[in-house]
Amino acid sequence: MEYTFRDCLFNDYDLLFRLKEENFKKYIEECWGWDLEDQHRRLKEDLELNISRKKIIMVNGNSVGVYATGYLDGDFFIEEINILKEYQNYKIGSRILNNQLEENASKGIVTKLRVFKNNPAKNLYERLGFKVYKEIETHYYMEK
Repeated sequence: MEYTFRDCLFNDYDLLFRLKEENFKKYIEECWGWDLEDQHRRLKEDLELNISRKKIIMVNGNSVGVYATGYLDGDFFIEEINILKEYQNYKIGSRILNNQLEENASKGIVTKLRVFKNNPAKNLYERLGFKVYKEIETHYYMEK
């Protein structure tokens, strides 16, 4: 499946909340508990502050995920890569990450991300060459 990106808009809220609930609720519940009202508030605040760093992942005209990035202390930081369950296992996320890693490597830029400790996506990141450089109670910080 080929993907493209488009700018994230405030009317993507329902998609973004669905992604959060489908793919991160389990990890949030295990770490802090899931309070529906609080999660809605957090997403609204995140959109207000960070919408310009978010891109909607498109496949065949369908909005299927979100990819959010930024720079932190000169390093490229992947803040979020999140794909709807029915579009997972098509290697969309792997291709996005590989393309980003190739681009960053050609520019000599370090790529960083964080992942919940209980999220099996850590295995994907390790396969792509990421190494843990920092650990907190709930997350691993990884870089390549």
